Amino acid sequence: MFAWAGLWRISDEWGPVYSGVMTDANEAIQPVHNRMPVLLHPDEYEQWLHGSFEEALAFQKRTFPPELVTMERTSELWAKKKSAPGAPLLL
Repeated sequence: MFAWAGLWRISDEWGPVYSGVMTDANEAIQPVHNRMPVLLHPDEYEQWLHGSFEEALAFQKRTFPPELVTMERTSELWAKKKSAPGAPLLL
């Protein structure tokens, strides 16, 4: 198991806000995107949550070996585009 490293804070405008931390994509992900999530192994949780700023920054600078992240591509869309209001439905 793993966790995606993230940051959060309370914003005056939005309330609680968060962001996932990203790093350069490894060889397996590069054909799809140039960035990927910083994934933490269970033995790294404590360091991420309670380590120094420099230790947290070091997680963002590493690139995962391609065998760590495998990906299956699909032709299915992740989300369907919304049709214009009042547009006829195609059956």
